[in-house]
Amino acid sequence: MKKLFAIFFTGILLTAGSAFALDDIIQLSGEIKTGLFLEQRELRGESLSNTGILNNDGDSGEEGNRIRFGVALNTKGIGVRTRFSQDNFKYRTNGITDTRITKIKVDFAYIYGNLFNSQLKISAGLLGESPWNTGGPELGKELEFTGLAPVTGIRFEWKPTFSPHIRGLNLGFVLNRADEGKPVGAEEAFGDLFMESILGIAWEHKYFAFRFAYRFDRGLDSPAASTTGEKLVYRVEERLLWRLVPGMSIAANGFYQGINAGGNRARSDPGYGQNWLYIDYAPEYFSTGLNIGYRDEFEYNIQKLEFRPYFYYNIISNHLIAGLMGGMEIGYNGGKSFEDTFYNFWFIEPQVKAIINNNFYIALVYRFQSGAYGNEKSYKDQATNWVNLRLSFEF
Repeated sequence: MKKLFAIFFTGILLTAGSAFALDDIIQLSGEIKTGLFLEQRELRGESLSNTGILNNDGDSGEEGNRIRFGVALNTKGIGVRTRFSQDNFKYRTNGITDTRITKIKVDFAYIYGNLFNSQLKISAGLLGESPWNTGGPELGKELEFTGLAPVTGIRFEWKPTFSPHIRGLNLGFVLNRADEGKPVGAEEAFGDLFMESILGIAWEHKYFAFRFAYRFDRGLDSPAASTTGEKLVYRVEERLLWRLVPGMSIAANGFYQGINAGGNRARSDPGYGQNWLYIDYAPEYFSTGLNIGYRDEFEYNIQKLEFRPYFYYNIISNHLIAGLMGGMEIGYNGGKSFEDTFYNFWFIEPQVKAIINNNFYIALVYRFQSGAYGNEKSYKDQATNWVNLRLSFEF
């Protein structure tokens, strides 16, 4: 913990120093999310309660608390980017007890260089910040992480500028490390080095934007391992509708995992896909919209469809916002009886948010939810009330 505070205060001092002299070379960024949480659950007539220090916004780390600190150095087209994060999470020991530990990890740390008038960018190291990631708000995925430590790779991005009609186009290739071990005694050929590469394409245009990336999976992976197969991620946005209806936008993102895995994939890791469609309308004084999500686990014949409408009103523009989000999920899990096959889940969530200086907010959120979320049997037939006081600071 002392090391954590040392890093934090060092970051503050560096921030102050960079504001005076090095802001054109050194860029610092960070995020702190935490809060207070109180939950009361009625499960089959039994009352259960839970309290904690966490920010339950779905994007604050595995246990609802997150501290991030990033440093970027850039001079004459050559630079270094890195980001550290700390999440609270649990791991199971001996299959009986759960232990909470605090761990500071490196999310990414890579060097890069821009060549040929910035038309070619080469990055190397612990890669992240992929130009072909799915982005939020419901999910954020990129394919350059493998789960191994350290994860190293080389990324090539070609951003042609020879024609004004293709500006914003980004074509890429990532030479990536394998995400599974090889069978004992298996010989690894030079060609296997390229069998988990990533192909990416992105285009930021004034009328549209899209990102696609595909990661291959080498056939050398051990059949006994829980291999994931090939993967696809995408994000698409339209940018023309807002010209006709100011504040209106439509976007979609998603991923597919376990493609073309064949006999290599273990039964414990089936292929699945998840997709979200976002329809948003945000004029000056309010924001409203509908998020629609769909998940399909192909091998186990499990499907899930989720709807999340919302409405928030700017009571004091950019300073005080109040509103409501609702949600309903229906699912099919391939069971034999009606009771085990179909399930549903719904929630209603009012929120009041106070925004301070555009980078710090405090929000009070209440939720009532009922049903079996994600077909988790331990939550079946539950009725839950929880309150979360959220704090979030970014710089």
